[in-house]
Amino acid sequence: MKIKSKTVIKAVFLAIPLILFLSSYINFSSQKINNEHLESFKNELMTTVQQKLSFDMNNLTPFEWDRMYIIRPYTSRTEMQKIVGTKWTTADTYIGYLTFDKTWFGEYPLDDDIFHKLIFVKGNKVVLDVTLDRSDVDFTQINSPVINGNALFIIDKTSGGNVIKASK
Repeated sequence: MKIKSKTVIKAVFLAIPLILFLSSYINFSSQKINNEHLESFKNELMTTVQQKLSFDMNNLTPFEWDRMYIIRPYTSRTEMQKIVGTKWTTADTYIGYLTFDKTWFGEYPLDDDIFHKLIFVKGNKVVLDVTLDRSDVDFTQINSPVINGNALFIIDKTSGGNVIKASK
């Protein structure tokens, strides 16, 4: 009987870390977004704000979305998740997820006044997470969330920047 008890105890001690790993990896897999449209969206946005005085966000997004959230500077990852109402990660690897999303290293991705984010959501899933430099384009004057059907914006260039305002 002692051999069976020790075997069971060893099996339990081996199973617990395996279960914790699998649970964590499943969380990573379900929260991971591929951000496949990141570069094309940023390029289209930068071109638009340089060349135009107004735009419809729907013309810049080659993906489907319902809501867009503007995340202001100094917003923590935890606060972002509360604002958007879901958890997500842009980490490419599980190790990156553990390092930056599960430690204090990644808690403040917007740790400077110059950075803000646009988070696009379809249903309850984040489809694009883009960090922008406010000296290039500044959405922080917009109240969040922006609903897809109401995504017309004016570009205010009077202060030397590209401040985005809601179309009235």
